[in-house]
Amino acid sequence: MIDFAALQDFVYTERCHDSCVHGLEHWRQVEFNGLMLAKKTKADITVVRLFALFHDSKRVDDGYDGEHGLRGAEFAKECYENKMLDITEEQFKKLYDACRLHTVVGKFGDVTIDTCFDSDRLDLGRVGFKLNPLKMATSMGAEIAKKSNREQIDPYRMREWIKNLAL
Repeated sequence: MIDFAALQDFVYTERCHDSCVHGLEHWRQVEFNGLMLAKKTKADITVVRLFALFHDSKRVDDGYDGEHGLRGAEFAKECYENKMLDITEEQFKKLYDACRLHTVVGKFGDVTIDTCFDSDRLDLGRVGFKLNPLKMATSMGAEIAKKSNREQIDPYRMREWIKNLAL
């Protein structure tokens, strides 16, 4: 069993960059989004929660950082190899691919990995971007994006709106 609070503290202390855009608040929102989506998609909740911690943990800044996903995946690999992640090899492979590919692949074709992608994309409002249904990897992510557009949700209020969303 994984102690997610302790793991979050460890990952946070090992981050490369102290960010208000890609930091702890974002990680927590990605986890919330992923758990919400996983109820519908039947994604692996453990992998979704771990993705929230690792996907941006090795960013060097808040600008374009094309290698941050791979660095986050490699950090997750170190933790897995050091027995800090009590998960199966299959779960680890999904976590690794989700972190490594979350900014370079639109849709992977695995429900857990695609749920991870959308859990991150659903938090783009924090930087002023409206949600684009065509950029979502899951049908549920696309439906949420469509609904946010129909209701003309201010991107900066997206987190609040998502937290009150009835699915």
